[in-house]
Amino acid sequence: MKHKTNQALFDYWNAIRAGRPAPRRAEIEPGDIRRILPYVFILERKDRNDYRFRLAGTGLCSVYGMEFRGHNMLSMWQDDCVENLKQALEDVTANATISVVEYTAATNDKREATFEMILLPLAHEDGSVSRVLGAAVPIDQFPWIGDRLLARQWIDRLRRLDPERMPKRAPTAATVARRILAEKPPVAISSIASHAGRTPPLRSERSYLRLVKGALGGNEEHG
Repeated sequence: MKHKTNQALFDYWNAIRAGRPAPRRAEIEPGDIRRILPYVFILERKDRNDYRFRLAGTGLCSVYGMEFRGHNMLSMWQDDCVENLKQALEDVTANATISVVEYTAATNDKREATFEMILLPLAHEDGSVSRVLGAAVPIDQFPWIGDRLLARQWIDRLRRLDPERMPKRAPTAATVARRILAEKPPVAISSIASHAGRTPPLRSERSYLRLVKGALGGNEEHG
């Protein structure tokens, strides 16, 4: 993970799960991760073609100039990216894997910014892994982000990680929470007031995807 927000969310999730495939939704304490909460979201799996935002942080909504709640995550991508993301989400919920997605979002006037997104399995109260905990953060800190509508986006690289192949010595949730609260929060981004309530036509015009083998643990990568 390139961005410290995604690394922090992973560390917290890993500490909370305590060796299980996934922590339960009720175990996530928003106050513990309030510094990174603006870029955190939770998806609910309806079926293989429908992963709805149950909540999304204000920072993420400001970046895109829209309210995400109730929208299908898969509707944000061009058709040739959808199947790759669909499979990644399926692996997260069915096999408790982790997916890290690097993608590019562009405006209608051809400005482009790179983002990183992490997708983590999250169990519902009945124990089924039907939720996805995630975060999406711009890696590029261009001043126009949040000022112009993002009209399309495409995947540059998609990695699947097996948490069971990762180091077992995880800090406690309390330790991770203290570290998150001590760190400087992500840069705040102003919302696009003129586009409030609008859904941008997020359909990418291109994508670059190829399947390769990861160097560590046989993890799959798309790049």
